[in-house]
Amino acid sequence: CNIDTVNHAESTLARVAATNFTPEFLWSCTLYTAVEPCCMCAGTAYWANIGRVVFGMTEHQLLEATGDHAENPTMSVPSRYVFDHCQKAVELIGPVPEIAAETVAMQKAFWAGR
Repeated sequence: CNIDTVNHAESTLARVAATNFTPEFLWSCTLYTAVEPCCMCAGTAYWANIGRVVFGMTEHQLLEATGDHAENPTMSVPSRYVFDHCQKAVELIGPVPEIAAETVAMQKAFWAGR
């Protein structure tokens, strides 16, 4: 879960991983996340040298599910766009159709209670 708007779970995890593991090791790792990483989280995963990212639902689906929530000002910048502009080829897998509906329902419930 997000700590705050500048410390999303993915970027926090990537920073902790980069502090504790070598770039060579992290390049062989996969970051799994419920929602497509925002541009901040995608960039942090890239700079941490995480080689693969897998997500359940898109950022666009998150916006549709949560609306204009003050704590979740989504951006229309797909992680694919971020990774396509990197010097290293981060593998991006998602959305994963088998878990998309469950992930949307989880996000709706979480953000409705905030």
